[in-house]
This record gives sequence, structure tokens and C-alpha cells, in this order.
Amino acid sequence: MTETAPPYVTQEPGDLVTADAWNTMQVKIHEDIRAQAAAAAEAITHVATADDAHHVGGLDIAALTEEVARRVLDEVRERTGYQQLFKVLKGGDITVIEHELGTPPLVDLYQLEYFEVAAREDDETRAAFATFYLCQAEERRVRVPNNSGGRRAIDIQPPDGPDVGIPFKDMLTRYQVSYTDTSNLDDLETEFWQAFFAAPNDRFNDDQYARSPWFERCCKEQQTVKRLKDNGDWDDILFISHPRKTVNFAGLNVIGNDGVRLLPRPANVGVQHLDNNRTALWFVPPHRADDGPESRARAYINDPSQPVLDPDQDLPGNDNIGRFENELKLMVLLKV
Repeated sequence: MTETAPPYVTQEPGDLVTADAWNTMQVKIHEDIRAQAAAAAEAITHVATADDAHHVGGLDIAALTEEVARRVLDEVRERTGYQQLFKVLKGGDITVIEHELGTPPLVDLYQLEYFEVAAREDDETRAAFATFYLCQAEERRVRVPNNSGGRRAIDIQPPDGPDVGIPFKDMLTRYQVSYTDTSNLDDLETEFWQAFFAAPNDRFNDDQYARSPWFERCCKEQQTVKRLKDNGDWDDILFISHPRKTVNFAGLNVIGNDGVRLLPRPANVGVQHLDNNRTALWFVPPHRADDGPESRARAYINDPSQPVLDPDQDLPGNDNIGRFENELKLMVLLKV
């Protein structure tokens, strides 16, 4: 009842509340409730839950079509004998890939480069060298603390080259991580890494995959897929890695544009087809670092408990042999 509505039964000060007046008031209350409910029902022209009629699994028709297309492409790749694997080769070990392709496949190898990132963890942003990175496309350059108490910038995207990165939603589809508009980014990230590091891929060290400050904030806020879509961010979340290879000429000393001596990649890898369904890979150490940023990566990988060296800091000597020298991370492509 609003402040201007008349009373159900008019009473004056000092009047007795009779049974007849009380019964009349109850009848009028019920009539008023029925009238207001009927009016509210007639005023409804759209039922919120009817939105589900235009969605399947939380996806609208356009998103569902895109999702189906990606899944079909992945199925086609598998049926045509294409496989993409992420492996960690260690010196002295032989890695056997059971591809079950029924014939020896073509094998193409790409070294997974260590690249510098701005990693956000435990409410702290720091420099790190990673193999895989989750970020937002607009995080092209991120500032981090340096080792002298100031700050410096890390280029997530090459300042003078083409952008890199695969849409995170495509990686979710590739590794069959299902989601709806109500899924939150934090849970999706956990499920993705579980699927990504499952066989036939290898498990990578925890310090080799990181997320950006923006990604960390969205996870802490439990942002949902719908909210990310509404903000225009969902399509701009990237999975970044740097798989590279060189076409090598024996004895050629290659110098990059920045004057740094470049080494062949991947180097010292053996491949042998064991039978029609198995292929063996092995790495002959050491994995050597270039003279540029890779030398800083080497120092970090061999001792991740220490902060990443700033670009102007002196590099340690090459006498110590550690994890960097004894393992090689690869993207392996198989095709028949």
C-alpha cells in the first residue's frame, strides 16, 4: 500500500475494531493482491528465462556456430593424421611418442623459446622467463620492479615485429575444456592447464607458465565469461608461446639484427621411427644460450629462486651446468 492509497476499512480514533470490519478488511486485502498480481502478469511482455531458448549451453547462435566450427576443424586435424605435441626432452632420456598413426609421420620440430614476461602472483608483479603466458591483447608493454629499486618495462609483444598469440577461447576448444557464460576465468584457467599438460603432452615446470597482471585481477574478481564478453575482453585473451626453428647451414656464424650471435634451434635432437605407430626423440646436451636475452633466461631457469637479471646487469659465467643446459622444450608436429 502506498502512502496515498485509501484504507481498506475506514476507522476513526476511538472506534472499536469489530469482527465485521476485520473480515471486510481481509476480503479487500485478498482482492487487492489478486488485482495487482493480475496486472503485473499482463504487463510482462518478456520472460527472462525465455532467453535460454536462444542459447545452447550458455552460448548464443553465433557463438555456438563458431564453437562448432572450431571443434570440426580440430576433428579434421585428428582424422587427417595431424598431431601437435608439447614435449620436454631431457639429456640422457629417450622420449617415445605413441602416435598410433599407422605409418611413420613427417616430424617437424620447433624449439619453445624462453621469453620474458610480467608475471603476477601473490599480489606481486615481477619479471620472469616463461614458456607459456596468458594475458590480454592490450598488455603490450608492462612495467615491473627492477633490481635497483626502480622500474623497467617488459615488451610482451615484439615492438618491431608481428604480434604473437592464440585466442584463449581457441585453446579451450582445442583441449576440450567446456564452458558457459557463467563459467569464471579462474576455474577455466585451472581446467585448461590440467588438460594442456595431460598426455600426450608433457608436464612443464610450474615456473614455466604464468599469467599477466590483468589476467590475475580478473581471476581474483571471479569474472565470468559473460562479463568478459560484455566488456569486450573475451576475444582478446591470448595464449602466448614462442615456437621457433632455424634452417641451419653448418659452420655459418649467424648474427642477428641486434648484433647478437644466434645459435641453431632446435639443436642436437635425434628422431627415429621405431615402427608404424611409435617415434622416438632424444636430446644431446648441452642446450646453449645465445649472447642476448637467452643468457638472462639461462640464469633464471637454473635458479628461479633468484630475481630475473636486469638487461644492464652482468651475466654469470657459463661454468655451471643446470636445468637450462640439460633439457630442451619442443613443439612437435606430426603429419601423415
